[in-house]
Amino acid sequence: MFGKFLLTVAVVAIVWFGFKYLARVAELKHGAAVPRPKASPRQAPGIEAEAMVECRVCGTWQPGRTAKPCGRRDCPY
Repeated sequence: MFGKFLLTVAVVAIVWFGFKYLARVAELKHGAAVPRPKASPRQAPGIEAEAMVECRVCGTWQPGRTAKPCGRRDCPY
C-alpha cells in the first residue's frame, strides 16, 4: 500500500518538474528574441514626474511647466 502511494507521488513529481523544465526551455528559446527592460520607468534615471495644474476657467488638467492656453479669453495661461 505504501509502495503504491510512494510510486504515485514520484510519478506526479516527475511529470510536474518535467513540465516546469520544458516551459522554462521554451521561455528561454522565445524570450531571447524579445529583450526585456532592465528597469521600470519609475527607476529609470532622468525621468521625473511633472505636476499637473487645473485651469480655473475650463477645468482641464495640464502639465504645470508647459501649460498652454485653453482658448478662452480669461484663461490664466
